Amino acid sequence: MKASRLIPVFLLFALIGCQKEDVDKPNEKFVPTDVLVKTKGNFTIEKVFNWINSLHLDVESINYGIYTSNLPPDSLQYVLDYLNAKPYTHEGVWHVTGYLHYQTHKITISPRLFQINNKEYQADWLNSMQKLQLVEDTTSKVSGNVIFFHVPKGEEKEWVKKFKKYDFVEWAELNYIIELNPWP
Repeated sequence: MKASRLIPVFLLFALIGCQKEDVDKPNEKFVPTDVLVKTKGNFTIEKVFNWINSLHLDVESINYGIYTSNLPPDSLQYVLDYLNAKPYTHEGVWHVTGYLHYQTHKITISPRLFQINNKEYQADWLNSMQKLQLVEDTTSKVSGNVIFFHVPKGEEKEWVKKFKKYDFVEWAELNYIIELNPWP
């Protein structure tokens, strides 16, 4: 008897879970001007630079690119010191970090690049890649870059739609504000 009473509850949860997400929610909260874009792994950092230069939008940062170095493993600290001396690889507490991969023993880094609209910084990053023998990961499941754009206020949703049309964009979204209540 009790099981039959639970069936409507399960059906209700199933219906709620299957509702189509409303893309244009009137009460959604997001940070004005912020749009985040994830590129596919095969879209290299050089292509990213060319693309952001063509858009003429402010870019706060580029994150999550993964690079390995062909330098010997004992060069890890040299690589980190070299990159952290750059004005565009740190902001406040953010610095380039790295490690030796446990299987390959290759130097692996994932820098965050700031103020990268600056074409001199872009050229310096590409030169640093050559000097440090950095190879960009373009094949793993997590490869690609997350670009933090600033677009004109009020045009955030239109830019998300524009970004999603590019074949090299994995996803694009607003910088949503989510309220958390630790005391339900």
